[in-house]
Amino acid sequence: MVAEVVLEKIFGVLLFLLLGIIGVSESVNAWRKFRLSMRGEWIDADLVGAREDEDEDGRARFYPVVAFTPPGGEEIIAESPNWKSYPPKMEAFSDEKVRVIYDPVNPQSIEIAGYRGDGRVKTAFIALALFATAVALFTEIVL
Repeated sequence: MVAEVVLEKIFGVLLFLLLGIIGVSESVNAWRKFRLSMRGEWIDADLVGAREDEDEDGRARFYPVVAFTPPGGEEIIAESPNWKSYPPKMEAFSDEKVRVIYDPVNPQSIEIAGYRGDGRVKTAFIALALFATAVALFTEIVL
């Protein structure tokens, strides 16, 4: 009986820590998206390539790579943090530019229009839900 209670409390603490870590990760992601949307500047960029890698199941992921020159600066080559399961259509952008929002303080921090991940509001709600779940589990199981 005592062993079951101790095991339940250990499980509760581990689950609380796991949800807390994921919540912190989502919070950082939401903050990055918020900061980029608040101080970011839109600019036209050239699509210069795509980096390909694989997920843990062996499926391909493609990260677009763009080049742009901010006003009064040097050319920046940056990779999108968001991936898709198909490569960007290079032919479609051969004569055109893609729209990119970049952080003037850290120009490597970009998002490509039409190639964005979850929105900042959705990411913030996910983070809050994870924290609330973690606290509820902690108070229910551990305390």
